[in-house]
Amino acid sequence: MSYFITGDTHGRFETIDHFVRFHETSLSDVLIILGDAGINLCLNHRDHMLKTMLSEWNITFFCVHGNHEERPCNIETYVEKEWHEGIVYYEPEFPNILFAMDGEIYDFDGQKAIVIGGAYSVDKAYRLLTGLPWFPDEQPSAEIKGYVVEKLDAVNWKVDYVFSHTAPLLYEPKELFLDFIDQKKVDKSTEKWLSEIEKQLTYHTWYFGHYHGNRTMGRSKMLYEEIQELGKDSFVQRVGRPLYKVGDRVLFYMDDAGEEFECYGEIQVVDVMGSFFTPNEVSYDIYGADHRCLDNKVLYKHIVESKVEGTI
Repeated sequence: MSYFITGDTHGRFETIDHFVRFHETSLSDVLIILGDAGINLCLNHRDHMLKTMLSEWNITFFCVHGNHEERPCNIETYVEKEWHEGIVYYEPEFPNILFAMDGEIYDFDGQKAIVIGGAYSVDKAYRLLTGLPWFPDEQPSAEIKGYVVEKLDAVNWKVDYVFSHTAPLLYEPKELFLDFIDQKKVDKSTEKWLSEIEKQLTYHTWYFGHYHGNRTMGRSKMLYEEIQELGKDSFVQRVGRPLYKVGDRVLFYMDDAGEEFECYGEIQVVDVMGSFFTPNEVSYDIYGADHRCLDNKVLYKHIVESKVEGTI
């Protein structure tokens, strides 16, 4: 049994499909999605088709509540059961798709994790104007907040992990804020409340999504399309969103017989989902000077993105 964790999927599971197939996962393996899974978004045939597809995959989904989805407690087809010492919501038709109950503390092979979902939607006005789904209880209610505190009191405010959708103000990635959003009009009551939780809590790692980026800051990990193994520092898969494009001139590093060389070149091919040789990371074919003889030009194939330093 392995536990993996990733960020928002918003109903797009191509990279997860790639992950499940390559790693040959089983139903005993768990993929934690940090909100906005997009599974209960439209509440119609579209959602049912997505759930039917995911129910055929050999992995168990454990979803935190986001701000672009209905709460399962408001959907009549969901029932509750105990799972890993906490309560989850699920539909009997799709037993491998689980939704966490905010405030519950789950046991992952001896490691305790509290779940605190929800966030404010900065696109609320647009969604209401265009008729897209918006859910008024997207943020945690006073009742949920009270339940979170009650559960933390029971464990003396000590857990190993926090799984939330948004983040305490301490961990907000301000560099990822959208330029066209007036931050003064954004309701940050959830982030402020999480900040009060964070100040009192003893924890190892705080995982969150929401901001569509991958970053480690202090004891927090923000995840988007990157997949990590729970409690580990390095990623397991990082595909689907390349940082560079064809034509970019980049500095990269090439390993040759155990020695690393600094190289320069122009990207010719982008393997968005990785290649046969680099299935867990975006890779590039780069045309540049041969590090063994700078007068010659060669095509470096399957250079993984983590070996590309940046554009020049």
